[in-house]
Amino acid sequence: MPGAAFNPWVALDVTTDPVARSRELRRIHEHNLAGEAGSSPDIRELVRESWQRSLGAGVHPDQGGAPIRLTPSEVEEARARSPLGPAIGVMHSKLSRLDEDARHIVAIADADANLLWVTGDGETCERAREMRFEEGAAWSESEAGTNALGTALALDHPVQIFSAEHVIEAVHPWTCSAAPIHDPRTGKPIGVVDLTADLRTHHPHTLPVAELAAATTESALRLRALQITERLREGWETAISGRRTPSALLDEDGWVIAARGIRDLPTRLELTMDEAVRPIVLPDGRCGELEALETGGVILWLCRRSRVRIPRLRLQFLGQNASAELGSGRRERGLRSLELLAVLAMHPEGMTTEQLALALYGEQGKAVTVRAQVHRVRACLGARSVEPHPYRLNVPVEADWLEVSRLVGAGRPREALRAYRGPLLAGSDAPDIVEARALLEESLRRSILTTADPELLSRWLAHPSGADDLAAARTLVSVLPCGDPRRAAATANATVIARRLS
Repeated sequence: MPGAAFNPWVALDVTTDPVARSRELRRIHEHNLAGEAGSSPDIRELVRESWQRSLGAGVHPDQGGAPIRLTPSEVEEARARSPLGPAIGVMHSKLSRLDEDARHIVAIADADANLLWVTGDGETCERAREMRFEEGAAWSESEAGTNALGTALALDHPVQIFSAEHVIEAVHPWTCSAAPIHDPRTGKPIGVVDLTADLRTHHPHTLPVAELAAATTESALRLRALQITERLREGWETAISGRRTPSALLDEDGWVIAARGIRDLPTRLELTMDEAVRPIVLPDGRCGELEALETGGVILWLCRRSRVRIPRLRLQFLGQNASAELGSGRRERGLRSLELLAVLAMHPEGMTTEQLALALYGEQGKAVTVRAQVHRVRACLGARSVEPHPYRLNVPVEADWLEVSRLVGAGRPREALRAYRGPLLAGSDAPDIVEARALLEESLRRSILTTADPELLSRWLAHPSGADDLAAARTLVSVLPCGDPRRAAATANATVIARRLS
């Protein structure tokens, strides 16, 4: 395969005719996506795997381009929130000659592959709009198939995608190289830089250029973070001078920079600085006050008093009368709100608006619907129960179905069945809830069947969820010895179930 011998992340080497290779790839693309087995030996493995992920997510080769997910105002909001903002000028200064002289497009996207900045040769940019390569468009693999932006983020590695290596046919006239940009503090991807151009201008060196731009951006962000940290330390040291109260210095994102007299702090705290000074309860129950510094950042002053009890969010979602209760007061019973809380409990790391919309409503989900639902939940359970950017639960959680899952995983099916009152949110048709419901019941069922315990099998068959389980009924018959008085009733029950299911 052209280029594969020296670097599998590069589409083709400098000696390969890009036009001829494009024609070859189009034939491979047509045969492979038509389902003809063994028709694409001359395709990179990473591209083949990306095609499988893309098609599995529902991307259609003839869909015309990427969907537009963000309005102009939402793009502006996303830019303002983006951690890449301070380094955008550095990136553009390094790449401006490339887009002017080589007629490339320079695109910068967030960690979900939503395009936030698109610059370059005017004519080239106008052509690219035909495939919706523009600000506000979603170029993740799940939305736009195999492409350098989405695939680089999916693999967390710089990659070059050429012509018909793209799933979507409208993108076949193009070649693109992209590299993910990582947070210098956490190492997690926070965005991606992409260089896109007409396939006839393809060059393998474009990928190292994208990598260099990403590395330069990370260096600029690291330098800026060090400068900010130094300024914050100076302000903190001035503020605590002469005071003995234990304190810690946090940046505006809640990362702990330094501490004096405080141990066992988490590396980051969730901040909502809607006023100059506000109380805070640490995850371990210690109390304190947050004070905004004039020089930026926040001081945590630790109070010298006893710990407080943190209210817990109790999610009782199995069986009838599902509800969510915070502490002993606020309660929510609306199905849509319970679905939202269930999905967030399944994803403690947090979810974007788009991820929540997909989990709750499938492909038809809309961001505005999710935002309205989050607003309802926060209004009922308190503004701090759900944190934004990304959305995540901000209180300790007790969830009955998660406890059942834990017991099953720990090899304790007897206790799991005792705690299993019924299906998870039985009235919900949210995709993630439907999947979790089926997985929970099937994992519980299988853990019971593998015990071959007559008492446990009998309890499962007496449970509404196991009443029609023919395999369990027959297993019970097989494990009861001849002469056991329970065998006749078990045999009769298996016969009744078989008739009912026939």
